[in-house]
Amino acid sequence: MKQVGFAAAHWGMLIWAMLIAASFFAAAQVGQSIDPILLTGLRLLFSALMFLPLLLLKSTSPISAKGLLAHAVLGLLLATYFGSLFEALRYTSAVNTATLYTLVPLMTLFFEVFLLPSPTLKTRVLPMLMAATGAVLLILKGSAPGELPSPYPVLVFGAGCLAMALYSPLSQRFKATTLKGRDPVAMTFWNMLFGAVFLLVFCLSSGGWRSAALLSVRDMLWLVYLAVFGTLATFWLLHRAIGVISPSTVISYVYLNTLFVTLFHWFWLRQQPTLMELGGALLVGVGMLALVMSSRNVKTVTA
Repeated sequence: MKQVGFAAAHWGMLIWAMLIAASFFAAAQVGQSIDPILLTGLRLLFSALMFLPLLLLKSTSPISAKGLLAHAVLGLLLATYFGSLFEALRYTSAVNTATLYTLVPLMTLFFEVFLLPSPTLKTRVLPMLMAATGAVLLILKGSAPGELPSPYPVLVFGAGCLAMALYSPLSQRFKATTLKGRDPVAMTFWNMLFGAVFLLVFCLSSGGWRSAALLSVRDMLWLVYLAVFGTLATFWLLHRAIGVISPSTVISYVYLNTLFVTLFHWFWLRQQPTLMELGGALLVGVGMLALVMSSRNVKTVTA
């Protein structure tokens, strides 16, 4: 992947955070009467098929049985995350899911302690805790003023966030062993394909496939949008920045989702910000700024 400069990498990740934030609202536009597992399976299948031409053009080494098993595990984690998102959106707002997602970097740091131990991990704890605290303050609201989110969608999407947090360090661990030498295109194609297969097979057994009759052209267009901009574009921007800025800073750009989603409600929907929201947004901003400034000391390498 072509090397980019420090500023270009950060600008790319800024766009990445905007696309991630927008994906929560796009997911909420899909018909709520359609089985969320079916929706997730179709989204992952569309994304995998879009990577297929690139995979066919590249010469890759044969995949072993252990390699397929590793891809299956990673695909299951992806399926768990995306399935929990659609399920949670049936019971809570896109704001609550987007803000809860900002806790993923802190969860990722926890898994890195066991899967990818490093003496530099402790330097990331304070800024991440600060930003995570701000995210929690923003989460503590419901769909209406003074209303807290119900426990069910929080627990469901919380499990999905744990799966997504485990995905990155486990993927790096596999790439150092079972999937050594596997390029990003092949990694993404096989992971998404396995995730789609798991979910679509589950739909066949549970009867969720019957809700496919309720899919409208509008729903399909939103799913294609999510596959292109919520998956393909964000994947490219993410790997464009890896190696130019520190991995912890790359992951922590999800903290900006909170600011973008909240600012959208303040200025576009003209909602009056609360004191809790202002404090939470400030903590997220300060924590993210500290992580970005610390990444200036990282040596630029080819991604």
